[in-house]
Order: sequence, then structure tokens, then C-alpha cells
Amino acid sequence: MNKKVLIIPSWYPTEENKILGIFFKEQAIALKKFGCEVTVLYPEIRTLRAYKSGWKQGVQVREEDGLNIYRFKTYNPLPARVPFSNAFVYYSRLKKLFKEMVQREGKPDIIHAHSALWGGWAAAKIAKEENIPLVITEHSSKLVRGLLKPYEKNEITKALRQAGTIISVGPSLKKEMQKYTDKPILEIPNIVDYRAFQMNRRKDKGKDRFRFFSLAFLTPNKGMDILIKSFAKAFKGEEFDLLIGGDGQQKDELVELAKKLGVESQVQFLGRIDRHQVIEQMHQCDAFVLASKFETFGVVLIEALASGKPVISTKSGGPEFIVNEKNGILVPVDNVEELSRAMQHLYNHYYMYNPEAIRKDCEDRFSEEVIVEKIVEVYNSL
Repeated sequence: MNKKVLIIPSWYPTEENKILGIFFKEQAIALKKFGCEVTVLYPEIRTLRAYKSGWKQGVQVREEDGLNIYRFKTYNPLPARVPFSNAFVYYSRLKKLFKEMVQREGKPDIIHAHSALWGGWAAAKIAKEENIPLVITEHSSKLVRGLLKPYEKNEITKALRQAGTIISVGPSLKKEMQKYTDKPILEIPNIVDYRAFQMNRRKDKGKDRFRFFSLAFLTPNKGMDILIKSFAKAFKGEEFDLLIGGDGQQKDELVELAKKLGVESQVQFLGRIDRHQVIEQMHQCDAFVLASKFETFGVVLIEALASGKPVISTKSGGPEFIVNEKNGILVPVDNVEELSRAMQHLYNHYYMYNPEAIRKDCEDRFSEEVIVEKIVEVYNSL
């Protein structure tokens, strides 16, 4: 009998942000493809400051990409700084969604929550009330960045106590999670839509300039200032380009930095780009660079490798078990000199990186078949 799996994500793609929590969605789609019955419950909570005319509140049930999705669109009237404000709104809306789902579909065999705050926390309460086995996969970099408030640490401990199985998506996150539980923690990376990036597209032959690509939210944690400085140090005024995808609070500051360093004609800011544009940029670039200070995993690195492109990444927690000598270079965090040297080295030794070998190594370790098999083994063990 197929397992009926209920997915409860702490964040999930929305109409406005289609890549938010995309790896939760892709894992759910892969699980269904491999025989599980999958339903997703997602309380979609906004602050009052994000009020939007015409945004319809309430329960919404529909099929999205082949999945049954139950959303509860609502506003949180309290400021985010108020302890538990989001948590209690999330839990109260989740309970209503769960009741609606049970009436329509019956109880699930497994609840799989993504990230303890606040999906895992709320899922743990329902799992206990309904006596349903619980899996929690942690993704949040807040744990390794030291951003948790004392009350959040206590609630993570409570949530993990209820879980039958705990999963981390990367080694540094796993190490940090052991502070909150004495249970064993499995290490299973995120699923990436591997085949979408593996399509045999060729780089535009009309572009003979060497192109580096980076993709991330433009926030201090992502180290884009370090990347731009490193690029300028290595390639200012030469036939090289750096394309940066993503948007965020640092954008204006980064644009000014590129101008100040004299590389504004070589550094292009793409803004927020959708899934198809990400795939296109991965195929059009020569190499991918990630300069983050903290990464629990590094989905974009997998996407680049699936595209057959060599990568450069900082040793920021997750990338250490993704990047190897065959597919790229690891450098220290916040080190302009080392990152600049790595970009020059990759260009000078570009012939050593075999696109097919990079794709094959990535597939062997991170394809959806490999990851889903591990997750289904977890479900069967509960």
C-alpha cells in the first residue's frame, strides 16, 4: 500500500514568489512520482504591512503541479517581534487546514514537516494530538548563523522531541542541530529538478567573453560584495563578465560598489529571475560562483553542476560535501584574495573540467531517484 504523506512546509512558493521553498515543492512532486500519495498544507501568512488589495483571504484547495495543495491565506495582526506571533497564527490556521483535509481525504500515514520554525513546531503538535508519525527536515541557516532567540531554541527542542526521524540537509546544520536533541540525525540533501538543468543546451557561440554567474538574495549573508571585489581584482577591464541574479536589500549598495570599482560595464544585475531564466543563465554561463557566509546546503550549486558547469564556493557549511576537485574549488569565507585567485585559476584550467563528468557525478549523488529512495526508507521505518 502506498504511503499517504502530508507535507507541512514552513515556507512555500506563492503567486508573488514562485521560487520560495521550491525545494519543498520539488521533493513533494518527486515523492508522488515514486508512488506516495502527497498532500501539502500551507498557512500562507502575511504581515499587515504587506497588505495587498484583492488578495483573497481564507482556505483555498486546489491542484498545483499535480499536488493537492491546501492554503490558508491570512494576515498576522501582530508585529513579527512579538514572541510566538507567527507561530500561533500558523498553528491555528494549520489545524483548520488539517481538519478540512481529513474530511476530504482521511488521515495521513506520515507527516513530513520542513524546518522546525514554524512548520515543524506546529506539525509536532498535530502529530501528537492525532498519533501520526512525524519526520522533520531542517533547512534553516538561522541555526548555524546564531540568529535564534532563546524561546525559539526551546521550541525547536520540543518539536524535535516529537519527531520519529530528524533529517538535516547538510553537515554543518546537522552538527548544530545536535545541540537540540540527543536523537540520531540523518543527512539527506534537497532534491533538485535535475533533468531541467541537464537538458543539452549549448552556450551562445556568439558570446566569446568568459561569463561567471551567481544567484542569491542580495543580502549581507550571501557575500555578493566579496564576489564583486574579487571579480574586479581579477578581471577589471578584461573580456570577462559577472552576471548576478536575485534581488534584495543590498542591491543599490552593490550597484554602487561595481561603479566604484570600475566594473559596472562588466557586472550585470538581472534582478529577480524565474525558474526558466535560472536554467537559461546556468546554460549560458561558463562557471558558477557562490560567496555565501553560511549555507545549510547549496541548491544553486547542484543546479550548476547538473548543467555541467564548474563551480566556486565558499566553505560556508553545506557546499563542502557538494564541491570536489572534479567539479570546482572551495575557498574561505570573506576572503577577496582567495576568491579572486580561485576565479583566475578556474579560468586558466577550464579545460580540466569535463561537463559530462560533472553532470554524472552530480546525478550519482543528488538525483531525485537517489534522494527519494532515502526518504521512502525513512517513511517505511516509522
